[in-house]
Amino acid sequence: MNCCWDGSKSEYIKKLNQQEETDMPATEWLNKYQSVKDKLACKADLETYFTEKMIGNMAVDVLDIGPVHFPTGTIFACDPMVELEDALPFLQTIPAGTYPVKICVVPSEQYGDRYACVKVEVSQEKPVRYELGMTGNEELDAALGDDDYFGFGVDAGMGCIADIQTQAAFKAYWARRLEEDPDIDPYNDLFCDLLEENAKAHPEYQGSCGDWLNWPVPDTDCSLPIFASGWGDGYYPVYFGYDAKGEVCAVYVRFIDIETSYREQE
Repeated sequence: MNCCWDGSKSEYIKKLNQQEETDMPATEWLNKYQSVKDKLACKADLETYFTEKMIGNMAVDVLDIGPVHFPTGTIFACDPMVELEDALPFLQTIPAGTYPVKICVVPSEQYGDRYACVKVEVSQEKPVRYELGMTGNEELDAALGDDDYFGFGVDAGMGCIADIQTQAAFKAYWARRLEEDPDIDPYNDLFCDLLEENAKAHPEYQGSCGDWLNWPVPDTDCSLPIFASGWGDGYYPVYFGYDAKGEVCAVYVRFIDIETSYREQE
């Protein structure tokens, strides 16, 4: 199923009512969103991050971290070290399936190899518009500028994008781990070692501590892709790319506006 905000409101109202933390009437929130939707759309063509060799004055490369299974197509994005068990899903969905996950890398001796954008490649079609991923919990009353967006916060320098079933699978797995040792935490007692092991196995565009991981949740068919977040901690948007038929063809986590950011660095 491909969700598009141009369709029926009833489906989105139902989704909004399922969000426990949404404290305003669903119809009111949706009407407010419709009034600012175009302003929140991404103005840049994010697909060029994965098709061009140069963006601005910076060379870019693409790192394929392998396939990721999205069993329901309802997805979320967050800092996996902080909010993996609590992140809300987006109202927009993708068709259930297994898709390549790719990272646009900006290699640089001066600034280090930085991950600028992550793409879930749903199809081979080219996006003609980009819609900001929304959870239905955003505060829409404040005035929005042309470059404003909603996104997810990063406090541990890492991001992820995964299926809501993967979130549930991780919760169950981690609950079992906590029964054995209630003092453990996901970073120090799980992901830290896994990231280092992956860096040894796949050293390209990774530091020794590891910058990406495609981790299968034990005893499930769910997989969790984890990746370094651009310049580090911050607040980052997720965009759904729609093709000419109005179907989702990709989902993008944008960490760095390459042209603007590197021009400011210099």
